[in-house]
Amino acid sequence: MSLKSLKTRSLLELIALFERCSSVVAGSTGQRLRGVPGWYLARQSALSASDLAAWTERIGYAGSYPTQCDDEHIPVEIQEDEDPDRYRYRCPQTFRTKYVAADLVAVYAVPAVKLLTLLADLLGIAQAHRRGITMPAIDGVLWNLGKMRIGNVQIDVWLARGLASCIEQVFAHFQEASLPDQGLIFTTCQSLPGIVQPPRRYRIIPIVEVLVDYTVTPHIDADLIHRLLLAPAGSKEEKSLPFRFDPFTNTLTIATKSDKPWSIKGPKQVAVVKYLVEQFMNGRIRVSAGDILVAAHGSRDAAKGKRVASIFSGNSVWEDYIEHDNTGYAIKLD
Repeated sequence: MSLKSLKTRSLLELIALFERCSSVVAGSTGQRLRGVPGWYLARQSALSASDLAAWTERIGYAGSYPTQCDDEHIPVEIQEDEDPDRYRYRCPQTFRTKYVAADLVAVYAVPAVKLLTLLADLLGIAQAHRRGITMPAIDGVLWNLGKMRIGNVQIDVWLARGLASCIEQVFAHFQEASLPDQGLIFTTCQSLPGIVQPPRRYRIIPIVEVLVDYTVTPHIDADLIHRLLLAPAGSKEEKSLPFRFDPFTNTLTIATKSDKPWSIKGPKQVAVVKYLVEQFMNGRIRVSAGDILVAAHGSRDAAKGKRVASIFSGNSVWEDYIEHDNTGYAIKLD
């Protein structure tokens, strides 16, 4: 599945699953399985059945199952059944044989290469720089996603999983003299305590913090990443606004396409954009065509018989920045 087929909420949940896959589940034959059991996977709310089928793979079966006993769940040993679609166990209360679906006791993992490739796409990392995705620096823990362009420079970008439990090993890796003195370490876990200082001039940032959370499809807040790299280590930076309008240059910059600011020409076009921005900041996301025309032409009489599209006649670019439907017009954030 491509990046466009996965929704933002689904990606956030998938990243959390990938982090959880760093923990160990005891397998049915005593092996150590790094993944999540089916009964945990069934609790996911944002990932659809088709998402789970596309982004996880079965790596084995758990050796126990948490069954209800009074007001709590207790683990019970499970065994294979003659029916391959189920496992059996002895109820701790009645001692009778009970059954559980094989899918619920299966253990699933999020394939690292597949998810890391998706994140590299999201970060705009060129294919030529992605060799570290298939060759982890620390197996199952640390990968080099490649070089990401931030501002006028390209910087090494890494992804760490389960960082809290292997922080010494990861930090020791970044002390190697062969590595650049500066880089960006994304993590799939939550922020580390402020007392923890990153190695050298590296920045450690939870990947979920730089995902734009108000769009349906996934986008990276490149402006926030830039500000985090320039800020002192450990400092907090606010997420970028959905867009910025510069009234001096009449330029609209949308966070999800910050590399393509729109330089607006003509007083009526500027008036439309300024009005949409002002209304958005006042909590009015969508605006009627009638109100926009009044804002652009100065009065209802002057706006009679006019169309919004006519204001942008000969300028097809505007449809990349302004969306409209039967409910009105709005700044196009996605």
